[in-house]
Amino acid sequence: MTYRAGGPPGPNTLHTINNEFVVAGNLTKPMLTVWPINRQEPSNVKYMLPAVPGAVAVTPDGNYCVVAHAHSFNVYNLPTGANLASVGHHYGAVSVLRFTDDGSHFVSAAHDCRIVVWSLAGTIQAKDNRILYELSDFTLPVTDVHIGKGGMKALLAAVSLDRSCKLYEMATGRALLNVVFPVALAVLAVNPLETELFVGDKNGQIYGCHLQSVPRSKEVHLQKDVLQRSVFRGHKKSITCLSVSMDNETLLSGSEDETVIVWHMQTRQQLRLIPHKGTVTNAFFLVTPRAMFDPSQVLTVPFPSFEKTVGTRKDRERLKLELVVSAKRPLRDRNTHRQDDALLHSSALHAPLPVETGESDKEWKLQQLEREIQKLKAVNQQLYQESIRALVDKSEPQK
Repeated sequence: MTYRAGGPPGPNTLHTINNEFVVAGNLTKPMLTVWPINRQEPSNVKYMLPAVPGAVAVTPDGNYCVVAHAHSFNVYNLPTGANLASVGHHYGAVSVLRFTDDGSHFVSAAHDCRIVVWSLAGTIQAKDNRILYELSDFTLPVTDVHIGKGGMKALLAAVSLDRSCKLYEMATGRALLNVVFPVALAVLAVNPLETELFVGDKNGQIYGCHLQSVPRSKEVHLQKDVLQRSVFRGHKKSITCLSVSMDNETLLSGSEDETVIVWHMQTRQQLRLIPHKGTVTNAFFLVTPRAMFDPSQVLTVPFPSFEKTVGTRKDRERLKLELVVSAKRPLRDRNTHRQDDALLHSSALHAPLPVETGESDKEWKLQQLEREIQKLKAVNQQLYQESIRALVDKSEPQK
């Protein structure tokens, strides 16, 4: 699927929302672009930003979006477009934003060599404890951050231009491992089992590192002769993105040399080379959504434009957050992407849900009223039959 008319996307700005929409930040303009996942043309709604986005992150449930610009970032509520918070904590440009898989916290990394872990709820409410902790172990700008599975019990990994890759305990910020490479690092990826680490450098090389190799100390310095055994060679310029497949068999890499390479991890051989017409800024594996290649399914972008200013605390306390419920599809169907689940749920309620794509809210209400009338008629008929039966029983002579 090719998505058009959105301009060149910036690094760390491409995401999917609920497997129904694609969002990307423009590399040269202060705006976001949103596409239905099964359409090539974007939404007509303009999502304007204070400045050119440096990084974008979306919560797994698709309700909140964090957009970085220069040394600050804004938090938006997607269903309402409300600008919930504007935070300027970093002294350098924010280059990476990542959410935990439960959406409760997020991480920001910047050119000021710092990594900050934020509470989403605390940030929205502008509380003093919105920052969980801050990491300042790097001596040069942080270039990439990875958060594993498990919410706040996940693994936090980061790489920097100071040639180090550091692993932390997400909940406490405790340092677990520091691997120092002989070259400046640009990106990283960790396999789903969190047993192997992959880093890409500024020269186009990709290195693999086993995290369970023993014995070792908390700080490991790797020399070039050792790394030659686990290097992936194929790119000619700096690596810009890395991703590991769910089956732990395939590695995906993008580079400034305008190519994407699919690797077999065990043999480090190239499976496929995909040329592009410009620098590859975003590349990752994604389980194909059911709606992506179904053009008959109508996906209307429900997100309004973003507000330009942040409301006062009193306004935020009175803010009504909306759940996107469409008359065209029930909420349960939207969330699970399974129409049969919606029908099963409706049968449990003894009333079918409207799933036809052409129904309006008014038609749906009329259908509900008609079903209620039919139900009342059935009850009235039962009462009538019972009354007739009782009268007949009384009128019969006793033997």
